[in-house]
Amino acid sequence: MCYRGLAVAQTMRLLVSFISALALKNRPSARVPTLRILPVSVCPTRVRHDRNRNDGLSIMRQLLQDMRDLLALAWPVVISRTGILTLSITDTVMVGHYASEHLAYVGIGMVPSNIFILVMIGLLMGTSVLVSNRFGAGETAKTGEIWWLSLPWGIAIGLVGFVICAFGETLLLLSGQMPGLAAKGGRISFIAGLSLPLAAIHMTTGFFLEGVRNPRPGMVIMIVANIINIGANYVLVYGMYGFPELGAEGSIWATFIVRLAQVFAILSYVWFFLDRAKYGIDRPVWGWRAAREMRRIGYASGVSMGVENAAFNALALFGGLLGTVVLAAHVITINVFALFFMMGLGFGVATAVSVGNAYGAGDMARVYRWAWVGLGLQTGVMMVGVLIMFFYARYAAGLFTEDAAVAKLAATMIGYASIALIFDTGQSLFAMSLRARRDTWYPTLIHILSYVVIMIPLTWYMSFELGRGALGLIDGIVLGTLAPFTLLGLRYIYLHRRALKDITRTA
Repeated sequence: MCYRGLAVAQTMRLLVSFISALALKNRPSARVPTLRILPVSVCPTRVRHDRNRNDGLSIMRQLLQDMRDLLALAWPVVISRTGILTLSITDTVMVGHYASEHLAYVGIGMVPSNIFILVMIGLLMGTSVLVSNRFGAGETAKTGEIWWLSLPWGIAIGLVGFVICAFGETLLLLSGQMPGLAAKGGRISFIAGLSLPLAAIHMTTGFFLEGVRNPRPGMVIMIVANIINIGANYVLVYGMYGFPELGAEGSIWATFIVRLAQVFAILSYVWFFLDRAKYGIDRPVWGWRAAREMRRIGYASGVSMGVENAAFNALALFGGLLGTVVLAAHVITINVFALFFMMGLGFGVATAVSVGNAYGAGDMARVYRWAWVGLGLQTGVMMVGVLIMFFYARYAAGLFTEDAAVAKLAATMIGYASIALIFDTGQSLFAMSLRARRDTWYPTLIHILSYVVIMIPLTWYMSFELGRGALGLIDGIVLGTLAPFTLLGLRYIYLHRRALKDITRTA
């Protein structure tokens, strides 16, 4: 087999060599597509707002330049975010072909860590916001300080996640799972928790690199991580080349190895291939108070992620009440939807970084324009996803199951859910862009309103009271994502108009 002789040490050396070769030709450029540089401490609403300034370019040429800049940042992020999902798909396929009961162990055992890791992404979002603001303000040396402050914060979050996952069996028993399944799932949960601190370090360092507009190392690391994951799963799940046959547990240990390799590679890149003096990396900064603003942004984002995840899990519970066929079709629908959503999320991240750069530079014209340029590009790409989901829904459903009834229902649900793809990716873009311009808690409040007050009750009403059943679940997704998309977009417009009024008053 092509995986013969795979060893962790050799793989990590190859990974670092590959990234170093890329780094030599892709060092982050100090050029940011903003028109003037001001300290972050300057209130952006007091910056002169010159609508006619185009750097000598026509409006169309300026728009095309913005699109090129955003695409250059977006495509590596798209690959990186999609790679996160393909890691999970590999685990599912490998374990599923090993034994169906082991797939159940993974499915139930990964629930605690999967929920926590989404919250963890939100809690670490302050790194991306602050780094992009400082970089846009021309304070490049302070970006490294933010990265140093984020490391202990990320490790602390990861350790909390490990403690929660260590009680996975207890949590599963409390949720009503059978003792045997809870015991197996608890073991999976414990192993998964071990790698959460590693995941946090990798995430926050990746946010740092994206914030300074250097996402390609993260992309390469994710590509190689997927290759390692395939090999590690093959060896540890099936017990190849003298390794023990671990089944489901082997897949989770493979995840641990992958995350360890990712941390080794990304830290090696930051330390050895970035200009440490330029980015302030050679000056470690510690302090709980110094990271207060980072945590404040993270708390708001973490709550948003938690609420959104809880709402979608509630829909899965509704699916279970409608029967096993509906639940299976719903799970397939969400998996297909998530794949395209992760692609759209890459454009959201790139847009938020660009908004953060412009906000740090005090360029409110571009703060506003970047969001709409990003939304336009994202919508264009997602329309392709909508068409694929709609016209190839039956084929996509068939990849997940051979049950004719499940596949038929899933195909209908996938086609209908395609409508929500534009809304869900768009609301994510607006939420991240609002936080990049330091509007921290309003997106969270809008998410609570949209998911808790609108989506969950509406889904129940459509599915059970109106008798729409499985289609009621998709009704909830469509309307529940349309609400934050509309409200967050209006919030963005409102803040821009308020900034214009402030500028007019102080002119």
